[in-house]
Amino acid sequence: MIGSLSYDSAGRRISGVRRTAVLTTLAACCVVLGACAAREPKAPQFAHVDPDKQSNESFNEKIAAMAANAVDLEYTIGPEDLLQITLFDIENREGDPQRLLVRVSNNGAVALPYVGEVQAAGMTPIQLEERLKSAYRRYIREPQIAVLVREYQSYRVSVVGYVKEPKVLELRGRKTLLEAIALCGGITDEASKSIRLTRPTPEGQTSVLIDLDTIATGLDPAANLVLLPGDVVSVPKAGMFYVEGVVSKPGAYPLLETTTVSEAVATAGGADTTLANVDGTVLYRKRTDGSREAIPISLASLKDGTAEDFVIQENDVIVVPLSGPKLFFDRVTAGILRVGFSSNF
Repeated sequence: MIGSLSYDSAGRRISGVRRTAVLTTLAACCVVLGACAAREPKAPQFAHVDPDKQSNESFNEKIAAMAANAVDLEYTIGPEDLLQITLFDIENREGDPQRLLVRVSNNGAVALPYVGEVQAAGMTPIQLEERLKSAYRRYIREPQIAVLVREYQSYRVSVVGYVKEPKVLELRGRKTLLEAIALCGGITDEASKSIRLTRPTPEGQTSVLIDLDTIATGLDPAANLVLLPGDVVSVPKAGMFYVEGVVSKPGAYPLLETTTVSEAVATAGGADTTLANVDGTVLYRKRTDGSREAIPISLASLKDGTAEDFVIQENDVIVVPLSGPKLFFDRVTAGILRVGFSSNF
C-alpha cells in the first residue's frame, strides 16, 4: 500500500531494512542532541550572605584572638588570694629555704614570722617582694625573698543581653572586657557594638558606655577595661540610641521611628532643669573611622525654636551634663565615652 512505502531523496523506494536503519540513526541523533542540551552550563548558585551577620562573625573572631593574645599586666594581689612566700635566708628543718603558704586577709594583710602583719593587697608580687625585703632587713643584711600567687580568689562578673551565651562568669585573676565577651561566645548578629559596663561602688553604682569597635580597631586599647567583682556587662540590641547624664532615666532606647534630639531626651524622662547644664548638652556621633564627632546642643534653644531640632541616628549618644565642671565628668577619647565615672575607670 502506498501509505506504507518510504522513498529516499532520489525518489527510490526504501526497503524495510533500510528504513529501520534510517530511523535508528535519526533516533540516535536526537538522543545525542538532547544530551548536549542537558549539559548546557547553568548559572552558578551562591548562598545568600547577610553582610551584618558576616561582619559580626568576623568581629567575634577578632575579639577572641585579641583576648587570647592579650598581654597580662602584672596581677594585683587582693583579699583571699593564696600566696607562696619563699624566704631563702631562713631554712627549715631539712635545710631548705622556708616556703610559707599564707592567705591574704580580708583587710589585705599577710602575717609572717619575725615581721608580723604586712599589707599586701593592691600590690603586685614584685612590689610585695620589695616591701618584704625592706621589712626583713632588720634581721637579714640582704634578704632574698620571692612571692608567687598560688591561688587567685574568684569573683563574679555578669554578661547580659545580646551575646551568644549570657551568663554569670566565675573569674580568677585579671580579666578584661573583651575576654568576658569572648568567654560568652561573642556578640550575636543583632547586637550593638556600643555596650555598657556597670560597676558597684560604695556610693551606689556607676556605668560607662564603651564602643567595642574602638577596641577592635586599635583606636583606643585603653577602653578594654579590667573587670572588677560585681561588674555587669550589658550588650544591647542594634538600632539603639543613648541618653546619659542628668536625665530621669538614662540608658539605651530603641530607634523605632524618626526621632529628634528633644524627643530622645524626652524619652529618657527629660533633663533635670535644676541640676542640668542644658546649654552644654553634647551629641556624640560615630564617624566612619570609628571615632566620634562631638556636636554641641542647647536644649533651651531647641525648646524655644531658635535652633534646629535635628533627627538623631542609630548609635548616637546624647549627654546632658551637670551644671558645674566639678560635678560632672565626661569625655570621648577615640570613641570611648565615660559618663560620671570615678577614677577607678
